[in-house]
Amino acid sequence: MNRLLKFAAASLIGLVPVWCGQTKAPAPAKAAAKAPAVRTPAPKVPAATGAARGAGRSPMKPMPVFRQVPGAQVQRFLRLTPQEREIAIDKMPVGAQESIRKRLAAFDSLPAEERERQLKLYEAVSELPKDKQDLINQRIREFQQLGPERKLGIRRAYQLLSGKTEAVRQAIIDSPEFKERFTPMEQRIVIDLVKYYPNPEM
Repeated sequence: MNRLLKFAAASLIGLVPVWCGQTKAPAPAKAAAKAPAVRTPAPKVPAATGAARGAGRSPMKPMPVFRQVPGAQVQRFLRLTPQEREIAIDKMPVGAQESIRKRLAAFDSLPAEERERQLKLYEAVSELPKDKQDLINQRIREFQQLGPERKLGIRRAYQLLSGKTEAVRQAIIDSPEFKERFTPMEQRIVIDLVKYYPNPEM
């Protein structure tokens, strides 16, 4: 059982370099060498098919989006009807009314399924202690400061780890490959979001 777990973890770890956009130099050389031995159309067909079936396989699902978790007051507004919102907004200071209306309008513009998903996510996070809620928002701010390639690698690692058991997840996090692919700050982002920020896609 122990050997089987290690084998599974090793197999999953091998995917991390590809998802981070930093494959090692020897890999392209081997792929180029093997290409002539395989029929040219063969590798292309699965790739195209995989893209078309993205919604059916977890690695190809839409990448999760990390959003700041709004405060309790904003969350309360999100759950009100339009009429209830206006009554509550009219009681707020004039300077704050425009800001809250913009946030509500942005939320209302989302598809109904996405709005419901966000409300469930916010509800789950709101049950955490205040310091953990602040930690999530801090990690999301750190994530938002990264470049596009680093963001993509983190989102993919987050999605991968969210779907694994605790034992396999820890094996990947403890692996040298994981530590080589992500900076210490990026590792903290992945680990804390996986732990405290439920993946809406799972």
